Formats: sequence, structure tokens, C-alpha cells
Amino acid sequence: MMKLLLVTMFSVISPFSVQPAATPAAHDLQWTVMEEQEPAMTLATDRSETFEQFTTLNGVSLEDGKQELFAKLGQPVAIIEDPYMGCPEYHFRHVNVGICEDTDVIQFIHVDGSHDDLNLNGESVPLHIEAIHQVLGEPYHIAEDGEVFLRGHYAIKVYMKPGSDQIESIDLFDDMVS
Repeated sequence: MMKLLLVTMFSVISPFSVQPAATPAAHDLQWTVMEEQEPAMTLATDRSETFEQFTTLNGVSLEDGKQELFAKLGQPVAIIEDPYMGCPEYHFRHVNVGICEDTDVIQFIHVDGSHDDLNLNGESVPLHIEAIHQVLGEPYHIAEDGEVFLRGHYAIKVYMKPGSDQIESIDLFDDMVS
């Protein structure tokens, strides 16, 4: 208690104690005019948040079964056995779909690079890598043969001609299915 009293008394009578200075009058202050800053502009073409998930590619969902696929697209133009998956690949006019007969599960949805655009989640996207970057953002992974974009457990791989920006094809698949 005695120390507190001494410290308090010393600070009051000390020449080092801080005394508030007189506040200058407003007309004595120097004023600086600051220019208002414009907020940074966000490009309206960046729609990467529009595609928070992949639901359909060219009208086909990975959750469709064979019956839904045929109801949407009609009969396939061709059916080819996929040597890697061991399941048939159904070729339609604008999309190919790999679907295993025993499980009725779509393994992948494939769009050939010869088309001018693709339809992702009901929105048309030009089939150019710059346009795909605008709508999907930066790729999750860049491989020798293309770029991979992930949304949840679904992935899109954009296959590129080696050493160029030319798109050969695009696949949508469930990255959890082996």
C-alpha cells in the first residue's frame, strides 16, 4: 500500500509526468485533402463461383442411370466396348457416356474437342482453355495431357494436345469411383 502511495505521489510531483498540451484551434491545423479511392473492379466474366459443383456435362449427369440417359438422349449412334473400363461406351451426337451394365452407374461423360462449345450445368462454355479458366478458375492439377478441375468428389479433366492450348476432349467423372 505504501509503495502504491509513493508511486502515485511521485508521478504527480515528478517533472516527467505527462501534462496534456493545449489543443490547437481548428484554424491553426493544416488540412490535407485526400482523393477518394475507387474500389477494385471484379471482372464480370469470372464465373468460377457459378460452378461450385459439376452437375451435368452436355445434359448428362453422373447420377443418371441407363434408363434416364436413353430418355434424355434417345438411342445411341454407336456402342463401343471400352478396353480400360470393360464397360460399354454409348456414343450420342454430342456426348459419349461410359456406363457399366452390371452397376448401371455412369463412369464418365466425354465430350470430343471438335465441338465449338460444351454445356456445363446448363450453361454454354466455349471450348477454349481461356474460357474454361474464366468459368472454372485455376486448375487443381496440371498433368502432361491436360488440366484437372475438382468440385466435391466430381472432376473435370480437359485433355490438351501436347505442347499447345488445343483441347482434344473433356471428361466429367466421379474421382471416388475406381
